[in-house]
Amino acid sequence: MEHVLILTRNILSDGELQEKLQFLNYEVFCSSSLFDYLIYQQKYPDLMGHFQFIIFSETVSNAEIKLLLPLFRNKTKLLFRKTDDTSESEELKKLEGVTSINLKTDSLREKLMDTKYLHANQANFRKTGIESSFDRKIKIPEQLDQLNLSRLEKKVFNELYNSNGEVITREELCNSLWGTGVTNSHLSHLSSVVKKLRKKIEKIDLTEEAIKTVWGEGYQLSPDFFA
Repeated sequence: MEHVLILTRNILSDGELQEKLQFLNYEVFCSSSLFDYLIYQQKYPDLMGHFQFIIFSETVSNAEIKLLLPLFRNKTKLLFRKTDDTSESEELKKLEGVTSINLKTDSLREKLMDTKYLHANQANFRKTGIESSFDRKIKIPEQLDQLNLSRLEKKVFNELYNSNGEVITREELCNSLWGTGVTNSHLSHLSSVVKKLRKKIEKIDLTEEAIKTVWGEGYQLSPDFFA
Protein backbone atom coordinates (compact mmCIF):
# COMPACT_ATOMS: atom_id res chain seq x y z
CA MET A 1 0.00 0.00 0.00
CA GLU A 2 1.31 3.44 -0.92
CA HIS A 3 1.33 6.32 1.54
CA VAL A 4 -0.03 9.83 1.09
CA LEU A 5 0.72 12.83 3.27
CA ILE A 6 -1.69 15.76 3.22
CA LEU A 7 -0.10 18.97 4.48
CA THR A 8 -2.79 21.32 5.74
CA ARG A 9 -3.59 24.17 8.09
CA ASN A 10 -6.84 22.54 9.18
CA ILE A 11 -7.22 18.75 9.17
CA LEU A 12 -11.04 19.07 9.32
CA SER A 13 -11.05 20.66 5.87
CA ASP A 14 -9.63 17.58 4.12
CA GLY A 15 -11.89 14.78 5.34
CA GLU A 16 -13.46 14.21 1.92
CA LEU A 17 -10.06 14.02 0.23
CA GLN A 18 -8.89 11.48 2.83
CA GLU A 19 -11.96 9.33 2.23
CA LYS A 20 -11.48 9.40 -1.55
CA LEU A 21 -7.83 8.40 -1.24
CA GLN A 22 -8.64 5.60 1.19
CA PHE A 23 -11.31 4.38 -1.22
CA LEU A 24 -8.54 4.19 -3.86
CA ASN A 25 -6.53 2.05 -1.38
CA TYR A 26 -3.99 4.66 -0.26
CA GLU A 27 -2.91 4.95 3.37
CA VAL A 28 -3.42 8.60 4.31
CA PHE A 29 -1.93 10.82 6.99
CA CYS A 30 -3.19 14.40 7.33
CA SER A 31 -1.13 16.80 9.42
CA SER A 32 -1.15 20.48 10.30
CA SER A 33 1.66 20.18 12.87
CA LEU A 34 4.05 18.74 10.27
CA PHE A 35 3.14 21.57 7.93
CA ASP A 36 3.93 24.10 10.69
CA TYR A 37 7.25 22.34 11.36
CA LEU A 38 8.26 22.62 7.69
CA ILE A 39 7.26 26.28 7.52
CA TYR A 40 8.95 27.43 10.72
CA GLN A 41 11.94 25.10 10.92
CA GLN A 42 12.66 24.87 7.18
CA LYS A 43 13.95 21.33 7.70
CA TYR A 44 12.99 18.04 6.06
CA PRO A 45 12.25 15.49 8.83
CA ASP A 46 13.05 11.79 8.34
CA LEU A 47 9.36 11.01 8.82
CA MET A 48 8.67 12.44 5.34
CA GLY A 49 10.59 9.57 3.78
CA HIS A 50 7.64 7.29 4.60
CA PHE A 51 5.36 8.97 2.02
CA GLN A 52 5.40 8.54 -1.75
CA PHE A 53 2.80 11.25 -2.42
CA ILE A 54 2.52 14.66 -0.77
CA ILE A 55 -0.59 16.79 -1.24
CA PHE A 56 -0.83 20.46 -0.29
CA SER A 57 -4.32 21.29 0.99
CA GLU A 58 -6.49 24.17 -0.23
CA THR A 59 -5.83 25.77 3.15
CA VAL A 60 -2.16 26.21 2.18
CA SER A 61 -1.35 29.25 0.05
CA ASN A 62 0.69 29.16 -3.15
CA ALA A 63 3.22 31.44 -1.45
CA GLU A 64 3.69 28.89 1.34
CA ILE A 65 4.11 26.06 -1.17
CA LYS A 66 6.71 28.12 -3.01
CA LEU A 67 8.55 28.66 0.28
CA LEU A 68 8.63 24.89 0.93
CA LEU A 69 9.59 23.67 -2.55
CA PRO A 70 13.39 23.96 -1.97
CA LEU A 71 13.03 21.39 0.83
CA PHE A 72 11.76 18.86 -1.73
CA ARG A 73 14.28 19.66 -4.47
CA ASN A 74 16.46 16.58 -3.94
CA LYS A 75 13.64 14.28 -2.86
CA THR A 76 11.86 11.78 -5.07
CA LYS A 77 8.43 12.86 -3.89
CA LEU A 78 5.36 13.36 -6.04
CA LEU A 79 3.87 16.74 -5.12
CA PHE A 80 0.22 17.69 -5.63
CA ARG A 81 -1.99 20.69 -4.95
CA LYS A 82 -5.66 20.23 -4.10
CA THR A 83 -7.89 22.74 -5.89
CA ASP A 84 -11.58 23.20 -6.62
CA ASP A 85 -10.86 24.32 -10.15
CA THR A 86 -10.36 21.68 -12.84
CA SER A 87 -7.88 23.88 -14.68
CA GLU A 88 -4.58 25.06 -13.28
CA SER A 89 -4.30 28.73 -12.37
CA GLU A 90 -1.44 30.78 -13.74
CA GLU A 91 -0.07 31.05 -10.21
CA LEU A 92 -0.11 27.26 -9.75
CA LYS A 93 1.65 26.73 -13.07
CA LYS A 94 4.60 28.65 -11.61
CA LEU A 95 5.02 26.00 -8.89
CA GLU A 96 7.42 23.70 -10.70
CA GLY A 97 6.91 20.01 -10.01
CA VAL A 98 3.46 20.44 -8.40
CA THR A 99 0.43 18.84 -10.06
CA SER A 100 -3.12 20.06 -9.40
CA ILE A 101 -5.82 17.57 -8.30
CA ASN A 102 -9.51 17.83 -7.42
CA LEU A 103 -12.00 15.69 -5.52
CA LYS A 104 -13.49 13.84 -8.49
CA THR A 105 -12.61 10.18 -7.91
CA ASP A 106 -11.81 9.41 -11.58
CA SER A 107 -9.60 12.48 -11.93
CA LEU A 108 -7.88 11.83 -8.60
CA ARG A 109 -7.13 8.21 -9.47
CA GLU A 110 -5.75 9.02 -12.93
CA LYS A 111 -3.69 12.03 -11.84
CA LEU A 112 -1.95 10.06 -9.09
CA MET A 113 -1.22 7.05 -11.29
CA ASP A 114 -0.19 9.06 -14.36
CA THR A 115 2.26 11.12 -12.30
CA LYS A 116 3.58 7.99 -10.59
CA TYR A 117 4.33 6.21 -13.87
CA LEU A 118 5.79 9.32 -15.49
CA HIS A 119 8.10 9.66 -12.49
CA ALA A 120 9.03 5.95 -12.70
CA ASN A 121 9.89 6.25 -16.39
CA GLN A 122 12.07 9.29 -15.70
CA ALA A 123 13.81 7.42 -12.88
CA ASN A 124 14.49 4.44 -15.17
CA PHE A 125 15.88 6.81 -17.78
CA ARG A 126 18.19 8.36 -15.19
CA LYS A 127 19.28 4.93 -13.98
CA THR A 128 20.24 3.90 -17.51
CA GLY A 129 22.25 7.08 -17.78
CA ILE A 130 23.95 6.36 -14.47
CA GLU A 131 25.01 2.91 -15.54
CA SER A 132 26.31 3.88 -18.98
CA SER A 133 28.16 6.92 -17.62
CA PHE A 134 29.45 5.18 -14.54
CA ASP A 135 30.78 2.19 -16.47
CA ARG A 136 33.39 4.48 -18.00
CA LYS A 137 34.68 5.25 -14.51
CA ILE A 138 33.98 2.22 -12.33
CA LYS A 139 32.00 -0.86 -13.22
CA ILE A 140 29.64 -1.74 -10.42
CA PRO A 141 30.34 -3.95 -8.62
CA GLU A 142 33.23 -5.58 -10.52
CA GLN A 143 35.73 -2.73 -10.33
CA LEU A 144 34.95 -1.37 -6.88
CA ASP A 145 37.78 -3.53 -5.57
CA GLN A 146 40.20 -1.47 -7.64
CA LEU A 147 39.61 1.40 -5.24
CA ASN A 148 40.41 -0.80 -2.24
CA LEU A 149 37.30 0.29 -0.39
CA SER A 150 36.79 -0.90 3.17
CA ARG A 151 33.57 -2.63 4.16
CA LEU A 152 32.13 0.57 5.63
CA GLU A 153 33.25 2.66 2.65
CA LYS A 154 31.49 0.25 0.27
CA LYS A 155 28.35 0.40 2.35
CA VAL A 156 28.32 4.21 2.41
CA PHE A 157 28.97 4.33 -1.33
CA ASN A 158 26.14 1.87 -2.05
CA GLU A 159 23.69 3.87 0.09
CA LEU A 160 24.56 7.09 -1.74
CA TYR A 161 24.57 5.46 -5.17
CA ASN A 162 21.23 3.74 -4.64
CA SER A 163 19.64 7.02 -3.57
CA ASN A 164 19.67 8.16 -7.24
CA GLY A 165 21.06 11.58 -6.37
CA GLU A 166 19.02 12.27 -3.25
CA VAL A 167 20.62 13.58 -0.09
CA ILE A 168 21.10 10.86 2.56
CA THR A 169 21.08 12.12 6.12
CA ARG A 170 23.92 11.32 8.50
CA GLU A 171 21.39 9.66 10.80
CA GLU A 172 20.21 7.34 8.01
CA LEU A 173 23.79 6.38 7.19
CA CYS A 174 24.61 5.70 10.84
CA ASN A 175 21.58 3.44 11.17
CA SER A 176 22.53 1.63 7.97
CA LEU A 177 26.16 1.13 9.03
CA TRP A 178 25.72 0.16 12.67
CA GLY A 179 21.99 -0.35 13.26
CA THR A 180 22.28 0.66 16.90
CA GLY A 181 21.11 4.25 16.73
CA VAL A 182 22.96 7.54 16.32
CA THR A 183 25.73 8.46 18.75
CA ASN A 184 28.46 11.09 18.71
CA SER A 185 30.96 8.27 18.22
CA HIS A 186 29.08 6.97 15.18
CA LEU A 187 28.78 10.46 13.67
CA SER A 188 32.49 11.04 14.12
CA HIS A 189 33.33 7.63 12.62
CA LEU A 190 30.98 8.32 9.69
CA SER A 191 32.75 11.62 8.94
CA SER A 192 36.06 9.76 8.83
CA VAL A 193 34.65 7.06 6.52
CA VAL A 194 33.17 9.64 4.13
CA LYS A 195 36.43 11.60 4.08
CA LYS A 196 38.43 8.52 3.09
CA LEU A 197 35.82 7.41 0.55
CA ARG A 198 35.75 10.87 -1.01
CA LYS A 199 39.52 10.84 -1.53
CA LYS A 200 39.46 7.40 -3.17
CA ILE A 201 36.59 8.21 -5.54
CA GLU A 202 38.10 11.55 -6.57
CA LYS A 203 40.94 9.63 -8.22
CA ILE A 204 38.45 8.94 -11.04
CA ASP A 205 38.72 12.54 -12.30
CA LEU A 206 35.20 13.67 -11.53
CA THR A 207 34.46 17.26 -12.53
CA GLU A 208 32.81 17.96 -9.16
CA GLU A 209 33.44 16.94 -5.58
CA ALA A 210 32.76 13.20 -5.42
CA ILE A 211 30.64 13.34 -2.28
CA LYS A 212 28.98 16.62 -1.43
CA THR A 213 28.28 17.65 2.13
CA VAL A 214 24.85 19.31 2.23
CA TRP A 215 25.00 21.26 5.45
CA GLY A 216 22.13 20.57 7.82
CA GLU A 217 20.99 17.59 5.71
CA GLY A 218 23.65 14.98 4.93
CA TYR A 219 25.65 13.66 1.97
CA GLN A 220 25.03 13.42 -1.76
CA LEU A 221 26.96 11.87 -4.65
CA SER A 222 28.33 14.13 -7.37
CA PRO A 223 25.98 14.78 -10.35
CA ASP A 224 28.71 13.17 -12.49
CA PHE A 225 27.34 9.78 -11.43
CA PHE A 226 23.91 10.70 -12.76
CA ALA A 227 24.81 12.55 -15.96
